[in-house]
Amino acid sequence: MSSYAIMNENWMVVSWVMVQSETEKSLGPMYSGMAKRYEDAGVEKACFHWMDRDCCAPFRIPDTIRGEHMHWDAWKTTPAIVTWATSGQLENSCASRLQYNPAIGVKLDLFHCMRRFSRECTSEHHPLFATFCQMLSAAFTVVDQEDFKNLQDAYVFCGIHPPNPTKKHIREHCRTKVPQPEELLDRVEKVFKHFHLATDPDSVPLFKPSMLKMWRIQRVHILRGCLSDPELGQGIMYRHGGTLQLNHVPGEGAKVPVWIPVRGTSQQEGYHFHQAQWVTGTQVSPELFQAQGMTGVARWNFQRLVSLKLPDIVLPAVFDPALMVDLNATSKEVTNKEKYPALYLSGRDTGERFGLEYREPGCRPVPLDWDKHRTQKRDEPAPPAPPSPVRASSPVLFPERSPSPVPTPVHTPAPPADVTPSYSSASAAGPAPSTGHPAVALLKREIFTEEEQVPGTAMGVACALPLPQRSSPRSARTGPVKTGGRVFVLDHSRWTPPMKDAIDSLLQKHRGEKDLLKLVDQEYADMVRLSATDPNSLLHPTTRLHISRYVKHVAKQLNTSSSLNTSQERVLETQQLWHSLTEGSDTTTVPVVTLEPSLVSPPPPPPPALSTPLTQESIESMVRGIVEQQQRQQQQQQQPEQKKKQTKTCLACGQPKSRYETDGSTVHFFYQQGSVRYFYCSKRVHDTYAAEGFSDPLMSFEDFARTEFFSREVDATKQRVAEKAEKRRKRPAPQQGPVGRLCRFCRMELKQGPNSPHVHTAFPGVAGKYIYCPSKVFSVYRDKGMTKEMNWKEFQQSPFYEAERKRWVEERR
Repeated sequence: MSSYAIMNENWMVVSWVMVQSETEKSLGPMYSGMAKRYEDAGVEKACFHWMDRDCCAPFRIPDTIRGEHMHWDAWKTTPAIVTWATSGQLENSCASRLQYNPAIGVKLDLFHCMRRFSRECTSEHHPLFATFCQMLSAAFTVVDQEDFKNLQDAYVFCGIHPPNPTKKHIREHCRTKVPQPEELLDRVEKVFKHFHLATDPDSVPLFKPSMLKMWRIQRVHILRGCLSDPELGQGIMYRHGGTLQLNHVPGEGAKVPVWIPVRGTSQQEGYHFHQAQWVTGTQVSPELFQAQGMTGVARWNFQRLVSLKLPDIVLPAVFDPALMVDLNATSKEVTNKEKYPALYLSGRDTGERFGLEYREPGCRPVPLDWDKHRTQKRDEPAPPAPPSPVRASSPVLFPERSPSPVPTPVHTPAPPADVTPSYSSASAAGPAPSTGHPAVALLKREIFTEEEQVPGTAMGVACALPLPQRSSPRSARTGPVKTGGRVFVLDHSRWTPPMKDAIDSLLQKHRGEKDLLKLVDQEYADMVRLSATDPNSLLHPTTRLHISRYVKHVAKQLNTSSSLNTSQERVLETQQLWHSLTEGSDTTTVPVVTLEPSLVSPPPPPPPALSTPLTQESIESMVRGIVEQQQRQQQQQQQPEQKKKQTKTCLACGQPKSRYETDGSTVHFFYQQGSVRYFYCSKRVHDTYAAEGFSDPLMSFEDFARTEFFSREVDATKQRVAEKAEKRRKRPAPQQGPVGRLCRFCRMELKQGPNSPHVHTAFPGVAGKYIYCPSKVFSVYRDKGMTKEMNWKEFQQSPFYEAERKRWVEERR
């Protein structure tokens, strides 16, 4: 089953159901019930609906021809394509238009559109992937230049130089807008023209061949206006969230507004994340899933009311539905009005069903038995029922035998004189109408698939499948006892050769796939699990993080950075494209909410009057001090210039090796392939191969790489590198002398060890340590008949042992 949620412009859940299919027929009863709820409450229906798909009439794009994506003509937009995309029936027959509001405008969420483009890239680890995503994001949105200028003024007031606002500050304090179809198409097409043939130094393209078809599909949505913001004068795209002091600097100049966007489905992602946290465990009953889901929706809506900070709405300090109902009932009896009028429940049933109680047409409903947990044994008497905490005059918050789940306290507008909004106890996501902009409301919808959510269907415990084994050992807690029950992993610097070989083979196997690290991590975890029975196995556990670090480490060794050997013209084109996307728009503005006139900081107070008049001597001393201070500053500025980094000089032409500092008489270039680094000098190559037909002394490296002399130069460089490595290998290792104290007889280490003949021992019955030195003992007893140096065992069996013991005792005295 899939989770289907709808939110309004205040990010409050309007409706939430569980469906088995995502057809318009399945969603019809939900939209019709929601329309009736809004009509009964007297609240204007939403006029716009952001979805993740099915935003316009269906169309068909033919498959691309092999090799077609290599030509830019296949990417360009022609007038015939524009006419075909914008002619005919453009609106689809979705359930929100048929059952809720016939005049509703359906829009495509920008996040899902950009995610479809990113999925058609070769890999997220491609050197140009981050640059492409940054350019694409800048092409889809236009920043309001007035807000941007105010933010720059705040930077200057806070003393931040240069005043270049960060991405986070721009997102929070500047409003953005998606341009109209003509301008949006031109901006996005510039980005694809710049990147459609982009490759890294290893000739790996940035785009997959299927990117061309994806561009043609999304181009239709751009031309039909599914992504562009609606042109409305009332300004509904943002809510004003107050002001704050930038970097906590006091003063009116540092005060910047906070803009909260209300379009798109960004909050749906946060809601889905919290929805997965509400459901506990991986195997739950339908009743527990329904109760946890409805309670979570109620808490979500309550927290959104707290975040709005509306002055005319009084909210309790804690979320307690039973306490709210009790306080409202008591306050109604005593003061004839509710304590929290924004949070109350009605006993009237609107007929809507939410969660698993939603009855999908053509599908069998999910059975919910709310009384199965009340079964008791016959031998034991039933315990007395606890008294209800809710008064009899108040509606029951948690009914004992009602199939309705937990109700939700929701915020409701002030009801008209003849209409009273009614929300049944079965509604977990009652109407959350517009509060910031009552004239126009917004709806947001997104499908939460079965693979992305926590399973909530009823499954028997006896037939429950085992928990999936995670590839990352950080979730494993069943290691050896001596390790505290945890499994330790190795960083790539400590991997064994079999581990590197196995991971390298998996990286080569899944090269170019989107989930590269995930697939490698899973397959390597299976290999480790299968080799666990072998005590001599050298495959140890690791994590996806360490594999990612290993990939970056290998990339640094191969020097596959996107900035390597990038021509100056290409860099200039990229910079010009970025400036054209971020400098604003001449035809697109963001007239959302009129800004209040900015407050000017008060002028500084006048300087105090001088107590003593200025004299000629005081003026001269002040001038001398100013001149000395300027001289010191100039000296400090000149010091870094003296430490300019020196560039090496080419031995063949005498010019600097940098290709940007030559005088034009030669061409320099650095080329690297694996461990071989080659420096190209056109003059040196010309002098070397002039007799063999090399005639151009200013040949570029691209032309030189196509000649036969290039391979000869590379082979010669490889041979020189191999010869140097062989010389280093044959070079004798420096002999290290003894370390530590030396014996004065044999001049060897006094410390006992494999490299020392000394033995640290003691004689029986004699206090103190005795160090046996074969050279010393031989020099003492050589005149008495000792013929050679003996080790300690031979010395113990010789007749000189007792004599040495007596000598040692006499010496100790």
